[in-house]
Amino acid sequence: MKKNILFLSIAALLAACQPREQAAQQQIREEIAALEKQIIEAEDAGKKPDAAVELVEKTLQYAKQYPQDTLTPNLLFKAADVARGAKEYGKAIQLWGQVWRKYETHPQAPMALFLQGFTFDSDLRKASMAKKYYSQFLQKYPNDPLADQVKQLLSVVDENPEDLVKKFETE
Repeated sequence: MKKNILFLSIAALLAACQPREQAAQQQIREEIAALEKQIIEAEDAGKKPDAAVELVEKTLQYAKQYPQDTLTPNLLFKAADVARGAKEYGKAIQLWGQVWRKYETHPQAPMALFLQGFTFDSDLRKASMAKKYYSQFLQKYPNDPLADQVKQLLSVVDENPEDLVKKFETE
């Protein structure tokens, strides 16, 4: 009898906590959506750096609290895009890394890995790191539609941009 009462007490406690947890989860999603709206209205994350930083922080909080939520990889991907737009390249790379490492079967996982390499290549001009991520992409997603483009980028990542332009002009 005491076990039944204990079980019912625990079940009642859990049931009472669930609506509060769902409300808290919904609140964070609404805050992220409001920040996203501010950035979209500004048409550039760089014009709203405080909103961009807050969006990234809220998204990381959400991902930590609700890693199993199906929205989490999408939110991380968007936050990475916002971070890159705000020229927070390291944070963008970190967020995209979470997408493909923690949610490797998610449809955006290949693009997240690609964008890590691309950000090292085009924004940070770190060819060795770009090569690492491009190579990793080809190993992990060899049949992805982006694979051919990644192979091309990998073949020219060490090239000087001016030399590439001259090369294409002479062909």
